[in-house]
Amino acid sequence: MDISTYEKAYNRSIGRKQVLTEQNTSLTSSIESLTKRLGYIEQAQALIQKVAQETQEQLTFQIEDVVNTALSTCFPDEYKFHMNIEIKRNNTEASLILTKNGTDINPMEAVGGGVLDVVSMGLRIASWSLSNTNNVLIIDEGFKFLSRDLQPKMADILQEISEKLDVQFIQVSHSPDIIEKSDRVFTVALNDEVSKIKEGN
Repeated sequence: MDISTYEKAYNRSIGRKQVLTEQNTSLTSSIESLTKRLGYIEQAQALIQKVAQETQEQLTFQIEDVVNTALSTCFPDEYKFHMNIEIKRNNTEASLILTKNGTDINPMEAVGGGVLDVVSMGLRIASWSLSNTNNVLIIDEGFKFLSRDLQPKMADILQEISEKLDVQFIQVSHSPDIIEKSDRVFTVALNDEVSKIKEGN
């Protein structure tokens, strides 16, 4: 084998080394770029998690505040409503908890329809207030299971929530106590199969 053969082999090795050096430089640059990008992604993820947690806390506070305002007006120091938000299997789940005198209860078994009316109305109002910009909410016999002695308190609840959330309630009701506490009353009467509306009782 003459010297020219060795020279060609050497030159090929030099060429391969140069290619590998360039590839190594390119890969090193890519790794640095990806590492930096990963750092940005982790920072963004941490920020998103923080914002999500703060949003959930505000959401929980607002819903609990409305429901507990309603409960405390009708049932002072007896019932409390709590909401736990957890992430399970990559899904956000909310647990609604009702306590009576500090003990968790199953609302479907342990309380009467009146308490469920109050909790249900509180949840509807809170959910509505979070998703609507319209400040009018229509309620159709929302408290039919609430006992007669608690009807005036329910009217007080609606008034307080109306002021807190800047919302106007239009309510269909046969309850004299709720009607009496309303700012304006319209009576609907059927006359010869025609509905007639007049202001006042």
